[in-house]
Amino acid sequence: MPTGHHTAAAGRASGPPRAEGSTGTERSYHPRVIRTWQDAELAAVDHMRSLGFADSRVTGAGADGGIDVIAQDAVAQVKHYSQPIGVGPVRELRGVTDAHQHLLFYASGGYTAAARQFADERGVALYSLAELGHITPLNEAATRLSARPASTSGWSQAAAWGRGASTARASQRAAELEAQRQTVLRLITRVRAHTSELHALPSNRYTKDLIKALKAAHKLIERADSLLAKSRADFQTHGGRKQLISMADEKAREAALKLGMRA
Repeated sequence: MPTGHHTAAAGRASGPPRAEGSTGTERSYHPRVIRTWQDAELAAVDHMRSLGFADSRVTGAGADGGIDVIAQDAVAQVKHYSQPIGVGPVRELRGVTDAHQHLLFYASGGYTAAARQFADERGVALYSLAELGHITPLNEAATRLSARPASTSGWSQAAAWGRGASTARASQRAAELEAQRQTVLRLITRVRAHTSELHALPSNRYTKDLIKALKAAHKLIERADSLLAKSRADFQTHGGRKQLISMADEKAREAALKLGMRA
């Protein structure tokens, strides 16, 4: 959960909280009293599991990108605010997720008209969080999710096949991202090797422009490294990882250009 939320967020725990009393398979949602942002996130986990997203979990401390709860096919942002949520956080959630994922937003203080309009246009499910834990769908996307049929034995085989197909797609997408990551890593290695060669030049070969280029390339490569490391974080979605790898590639190519290399 981004900074700036309710004052109760101060002193966030170092590890992700876990939903209590939930096996991940039940369909009924049992309201819990919401006093803190932790309560709000756990209520969202319980609710998402009741909607059929059985692997829902809190992303934990350090997560960013507007995601507080994640599942294989859904992500959610949770705001324990007293004031209405504007369009910015809703747009942020839409921007870091994949097209196939369900997007859910939980808020204690409601939403502005602009936020509701954006959510309706982009299919973001909006829910209200009451102090006593009751969760209410506020738009069509949320109503559709809440009305999804419960799992039954009659179609368990089809559901298992669907999970298998989904897992296969996820594996393929992960392999594609890893290939892209390795491409960026190779470019970073080339830039660093070239930087070492330039550092080995006699001192009389150094110019102000060369020194400036070396410093700029070093900063860009460090940034690219940081972005690649962040792309491996568990809380990142496929879309988030892809965006971070793309940004790392851009920084590495810019560094190569600073040194007169072909990217």
